[in-house]
Amino acid sequence: MGYELFVAVPMGAMALLLAASGAAVLSRGWMLPWQRPRVLRPRLLGWAQLAAAAGLGMQLVGLLAVGPSYRPVVAGPGAVVLLLGLALVVRSQRPSPPGV
Repeated sequence: MGYELFVAVPMGAMALLLAASGAAVLSRGWMLPWQRPRVLRPRLLGWAQLAAAAGLGMQLVGLLAVGPSYRPVVAGPGAVVLLLGLALVVRSQRPSPPGV
């Protein structure tokens, strides 16, 4: 249990912040100020943030609770869920204007 905590603590904090932000978007429609101009579909952004938090949580479980030989079995699907959250974030935003 050496370097795992140096990775796990920031990863867990980021997962909690993403989950809180996603829950705030879904329940109240509240977004961070720098997100407001770009987001076209706020509910999709909330689900995207929750998916990203779930992916980080799965990777965190793979890092801390599973032995080194089984880490890819848990962390691999976590990476896929994290990428799915990223794809949903992209879909929730306004398209860029042409020529930019």
